[in-house]
Amino acid sequence: MKVRCIIIDDEFPARELLQSFITKFAHLELVGSFKSPLEAMAVLQNDDIDLMFLDIQMPDITGIDFLKTLTKKPLVVFTTAYEEYAVEGYKLDVLDYLVKPFSFERFMHTINKVGDRLSYKHVVNDFQALSPKEETKNFMMVKADHKIYRVKFKDILYIEGLREYVTFFCTNEKIVSLESLRNLEQQLEKHGFMRVHKSYIVNIERIVAFYGNQLKLDNVQKYIPIGKSFKEVVNKRLVNS
Repeated sequence: MKVRCIIIDDEFPARELLQSFITKFAHLELVGSFKSPLEAMAVLQNDDIDLMFLDIQMPDITGIDFLKTLTKKPLVVFTTAYEEYAVEGYKLDVLDYLVKPFSFERFMHTINKVGDRLSYKHVVNDFQALSPKEETKNFMMVKADHKIYRVKFKDILYIEGLREYVTFFCTNEKIVSLESLRNLEQQLEKHGFMRVHKSYIVNIERIVAFYGNQLKLDNVQKYIPIGKSFKEVVNKRLVNS
């Protein structure tokens, strides 16, 4: 399977370096290389792009602001000379963050992440085609350790996120997967889960008590914090449910 990718960077040497790295991978197909986000708009709207290498500091519009405008988003890798934007990239569900100048070895690490994310997406899509309808499902597929786990919703106690990885804390196991809490939040909300903190999603059925800025879950020794921006929603959902 070809991974169709584009480059958006206002610096010619940076575009040249990325192009040279991309050509070393037979499964990567460079669809276009652009010096501004505006030049890339038509390709993003009309073609199926899997991966976008996006600079942050550009004259017309920053990569961060441009990414926020997109409704159809490919996997995104930020390429920048400024490390301080890493947190913002994490909030936008960016797959990886390459700090210039980066080596070929570091670029290869990014491409491995891309392969893991796209492989997981295709496996899950194929499996879901044979699975019950979304509203009747009682499980989800989780890729970890080069395996696909079939995890029942009722067995998930909570999920903790750390950058591009998440940890599923289940009744009998712990699973670490390359995923984002933002994607999981949208996927799990209809199955009785709730985002309570920038780093935590909990199974509502497992909540046994809450007070102040903490939640107590069944069979969990630690207390789960409630983030300030989530507190009002948590209170409404738990008190009014």
